[in-house]
Amino acid sequence: MAGCEQWRRVARGCCAALAAALLCAVPAAAEDAHQVQPGETLSGIAERYGIPAELLARYNGIADPDLIYTGEQLFLPPTGEGVPARAGSRPAVYTVQPGDTLWGIAQRFGVSLDALVAANVIVDPNQLVVGQQIRLPAREMGSTGVAELLEEHAITYGLEPALVQALAWQESGWQPSVVSLAGAVGVMQVTPATGSWVADYLVGRPLDIRGSVSDNILAGVAFLDWLIKRSGSLELALAGYNQGPGSVARDGVLPETRQFVANVLAIRDYILRNGTPPPS
Repeated sequence: MAGCEQWRRVARGCCAALAAALLCAVPAAAEDAHQVQPGETLSGIAERYGIPAELLARYNGIADPDLIYTGEQLFLPPTGEGVPARAGSRPAVYTVQPGDTLWGIAQRFGVSLDALVAANVIVDPNQLVVGQQIRLPAREMGSTGVAELLEEHAITYGLEPALVQALAWQESGWQPSVVSLAGAVGVMQVTPATGSWVADYLVGRPLDIRGSVSDNILAGVAFLDWLIKRSGSLELALAGYNQGPGSVARDGVLPETRQFVANVLAIRDYILRNGTPPPS
C-alpha cells in the first residue's frame, strides 16, 4: 500500500506539472496555483478561491477529494472568482454594475434571457443588485456556432482553443450530425461508452452527447484534458483520443494514428495562422 501511495503522489505531481505547462504561454500569476499547507482540505482551498470543489478536483486529476498532500501544488482553473480570465475569453460569472439590466447582460454575452434566468434561478428578472454575481451559461449553438463552443470549452479546461478546434475539424469537420461506423457521434466523435465514463468520472453530471452540441464538445474536451494529464505528452494524448488509451498502451501508436496526430497538429497550425480551419 505504501508503494501505491507513493506512485499516486508521483502520478498526481506529473499531471499537475503538465497542467501548469499547458495553462498559458506567459508566466503564471501567483493565483494560478496553490501549495497545500498542513491541515488544509480541498474544500477549504476551493472556498478560499471561490471555485467549486468538484471543479478544482477534476482540474487537478484528483479522484478522491479527501486525499491531498502537504506541499502539493494545486492548479486553479482559468475561470471562476479569484482567478484571472484569459485575454479575449468570456468570464464564467459577471458582477452586476450600476445601470445593468438582465436583458442587457444577456445581449452583451450572447445568451438568451431565458437561459440566463434558468442558470441563476432568478425569480424576478427586473430586480438586480449591484455587486450580484450572475453565472453566464454556455452560449447557444444558433448564435455563436461550433467554433465558439469549442473555444469556450477549451478555455474552461485551460487548453489551447486552436488545438481543440483542430481536433474537432479532423474528427467531424465540425458537423454535429456525423456518426462513425464505430458509433462515435457529433462534433468530437464521442462514443456512448466514452461519453458515459466522462460524465460519471470527469464532469460529474449526465451528458447528452447526441442531442446537445455543447455536451458533445464538453465530453470530448474533458476526455482530451484527462488524456493529456495522464500521458504527459500532447502527441500521445491525441493518439489515445483516436486509437484509445488502452490500445496505445498495449500496442503502441499505430501508423494510421500517427497520421491522425500529424493532421491535427497541422490543422492547429493553420488555424493559428489564418483564424479558420483549412478548406475541406
